[in-house]
Parts: sequence; C-alpha cells; structure tokens
Amino acid sequence: MSLDPYTVKLITALVVHVAGGLFVLETMLRKDDRAGRAWAMGFLSGMIATEAFVIAEVSEIGLWPTAIGDAAWVTCLGLLWLGCRVYNNRPIGRVALVIALTALLTGAAVLLEDAVAGAWSGSWVMFAANAAFAGLGAFETVRGAMRRTRTALGLGIVLLAAAVFQLVRLIAGVTLGTEHEVLRDWIDSGVAGIATICLVIVAVVVTSVLRVEQVRLRGTEDTSLMAIASDGVLLAPSFARVLGGRLMRANRRAELFGVLVVRIDSLGRIATAFGADEADHVHQAARAAVRRLSPTTAALGTDDHGVLLLAFQPSSPADARQLAARMHRAMLDQLRTAGVPVVPPIGMGVSLTSISGYDRDTLIDAARTAAKRAIASDDVTVVVAGEDDETDDATRGQAVRR
Repeated sequence: MSLDPYTVKLITALVVHVAGGLFVLETMLRKDDRAGRAWAMGFLSGMIATEAFVIAEVSEIGLWPTAIGDAAWVTCLGLLWLGCRVYNNRPIGRVALVIALTALLTGAAVLLEDAVAGAWSGSWVMFAANAAFAGLGAFETVRGAMRRTRTALGLGIVLLAAAVFQLVRLIAGVTLGTEHEVLRDWIDSGVAGIATICLVIVAVVVTSVLRVEQVRLRGTEDTSLMAIASDGVLLAPSFARVLGGRLMRANRRAELFGVLVVRIDSLGRIATAFGADEADHVHQAARAAVRRLSPTTAALGTDDHGVLLLAFQPSSPADARQLAARMHRAMLDQLRTAGVPVVPPIGMGVSLTSISGYDRDTLIDAARTAAKRAIASDDVTVVVAGEDDETDDATRGQAVRR
C-alpha cells in the first residue's frame, strides 16, 4: 500500500498535534521548569509547521504556507536544542537570537528563491538549519546535567538521527538534484513525514520523563529543602535558586547586586607534580578561605564544575572591586600559612547588575568570563565584567593589580 503526499502530511500533522498537544497541556496544568516550557514551545512550532504544510498541499495561495512551515520546523528543532541548554543551566540569550534569525532566513529563502524550484524552494536552507540544530541538541544531551541521566540518551539518539537525515537530504539534493529518483524514493517529503512521526513520539516521551526526573532531583521551586555541602557551601541548584530570588527582589527595588567567581588555576598541574591529595588540600584551603572572608549576608555556592560563586550586594561598583581585592589578598595569605606546596594563581571575576542586567544566567556567565580574563592576565587579579581591559586600574582603578 502506498500513500500519497497529502495523506502522509495529514497523518504527520495528526500525530504531531496529539503528541505535542498532550505535552503542552501538561505544561499548562502544572508548574513546570524552563526546560519544559522551551520544549513545549518547540512542539507548538511543530504543530504550526505541519498545519502550514497541509495548507500548502491542498491550496494554491503561493509560497507563503511553505515559508511559514519551513521556518516553524526550523524553530521546532531549535527550541528542542534550547530546552536542552536550559536543562543544563547554560546561557540561552544568544542561542534564542540565532534560532529566531535562522527561522526568518529560512522563510525568506522560500519567498526569494526562483519559483521554478517548486516544492523545493528554500529547502536547502531548512535542511542545513535543521541538521545544525538537531546536531547541537544531540551534543547538548551528553553534557552537564543531561549527561548524568540515561533518559537523555534517547533524546540524543533521536536528535542525532534527525541531524543525519537532514544532512543526507541536503547533500543528496545538492549533488544529485531534486529530480533524481534516489531523492524522490528515499528522502522525499513522504519519508520525511514518517521520520517526523517517529521523532515526535520519542521526543515527547523522553522530554516528559526528563522533566519528571529534573523535578525529582532538583526539587520544585516551592520546596523548602536546600542542597548544602558539609562545609555550608550551597550546591549548584540551590545557589541558582537563591541567586534568582535575590536578583528578583533587587530588580524590583532597582538595587545593585553582584556575583563574584573565584577561579583557581593550575590544580591539575599541582596534582601531577605533588599528587591528587595536595591538589585537594589546596582546593579545600581556598574554599575555607572564601567562606571565612565572605560577607555575612552573602550567599556562597558552587557551579556544576566546583567553581566557587559568591552572590553579594555591594554599595557601589567600587565597593565590589575592593571586596574582591581584599578577598584575593587574604586568600593568598591564608594559603601561604596553610602549608600548601604551591600557591596557585587565583582570578576574581565580578559581574554587576548595573552592567550585565538582572538575568541570573547572564550575570553568572559574565562573572565566569571576567575570572578567565583575570587568570589569563599577567598583572590583573580582579576583573569586572563589561569594563575595558586597557583601562583596568591604570586609568579608572577598575581592576586591582598584584
């Protein structure tokens, strides 16, 4: 039995609407995390894409339905990737912008391409974008928090299969031409519809399970339980929650708030030269020093990689720089008196809401980048995110030199 393209697209639309609709409905009925909302928006984009393709099949109103469908399908895979980044607590601002611009480019390619291309108008851009977004989503499933759950492997396999399929469609179309029988028989819209049905069903099941696991492992936003290490340092999920709450209050009152990242370098080389025990001794001594020197009202935590982060409220940008400088000098003094074999380089990165805004992930990412700059510099130990390297301390006193 063979199915005509219209029937395949109708069945695809039905499956996408039922599976994606259930996921979206569940998202609306429960208080969900940001990853679930991103995935729900992705499934909504998939619904829009299938509706547009059906309209394009049964009507003769030009290339507009195809342009909308291609752009929505690219958005669908892009949002699946975005949801994976949210699950891993990674920045999403630039990624969201890339997805939006790519979707617009895909739709524009359909409308601008010569009409003789017919049903394949603008498809090359869509194939390339889908392959890229699906591949990046598959890569994201093997990092961060998703790497620690086997459920994410299923989503990674599905996204990898989608990336390979779209890449094969792109290469075959470019090299063989749109009229070649291989392209028509094996990777045309009918086969793509069957692949879409498989992708959506598995993706809905896996993302639903991932969402449940995330709630179980991290707790809901309403829970009163906090994950704290034995020395009183907040673990990554709890620190993120505490920082998010304080930033929300600071934003409401237009108050200055800051994040300090303490980056300790050369621990790997210390472990190689003196052994893992000595490297751990250095790390624990530095961790104890940060705890002792932190302001009483500040929140001290770590990220997923064990890097120390401090959420604090300075009175001014100068106060934030001075605090980081004092902590750096005191940490070096304490490490020297703690009997460590070698004092490693320590970089202090500060990000302020007056420069980086009140978004939690953006603020943390800016502080991390500043700490990396401090480590890479030969004569600067404290760097404030958003300030010009050339004016550090020499002209404005915005960085503290060794």
